[in-house]
Amino acid sequence: MSLLVLLATIPVLPPIPAFGSSEDEIVTFYATHATRGYVYQFMAGLALLAALWFLGYAYTRLRREVPHSPLPVIMLAAGTAWATFATVFLGLFQIFSVWAEDPGTHALLRAFSDAYVLGFMFNVLPAAVMVTAGSWSMRPSAGWPAWLKPLGMVALALQVLGCVPLIFPDGPLEPGGLITYGPFFLVLLWICTASLAATRWERSGAGRHREVPAAALPVEH
Repeated sequence: MSLLVLLATIPVLPPIPAFGSSEDEIVTFYATHATRGYVYQFMAGLALLAALWFLGYAYTRLRREVPHSPLPVIMLAAGTAWATFATVFLGLFQIFSVWAEDPGTHALLRAFSDAYVLGFMFNVLPAAVMVTAGSWSMRPSAGWPAWLKPLGMVALALQVLGCVPLIFPDGPLEPGGLITYGPFFLVLLWICTASLAATRWERSGAGRHREVPAAALPVEH
């Protein structure tokens, strides 16, 4: 659901102006796409809520399967930070649209636009932690497909690659291009495939019939 909703936003709104775009390009973009930007925000917000829904399920299940590991709670914490940062940056679109209507704030919009692009890319850090912790906790013996871990490592590699423009914004990997959106969509692809695998496992009856020894459960005080 999360991946499909986010893919549906592609025809709704063109990519945001890349790092280093001119003031005229930035002002024109936010002034022209104000309404479409609001629709995009709503759809992307639904996608992030769907992703959090799965992360909550995954945390509950992994806590039973690996009760003594800190990785499930690290996955949930990093995933919550990932979704929160993305939501904050979605909200900035409304502010930028207002600034685009006032010539006195165009210079401010130009400066914040570059910061916006780099700030959105900062989201690769909690995303990398989330995918790594989740992938390392999902064991084939507990019903998770064995290929989820390699897919998680591919997603991790792309998150690391996405950090390069943060360090070298004027390098060959241009912030605001494919490297900005690729890591985000690959994380959602990992969430999508993991959720499909989990749904299949639950519907097979394995989730209902699999019992966890009481001694393996964490003791709450």
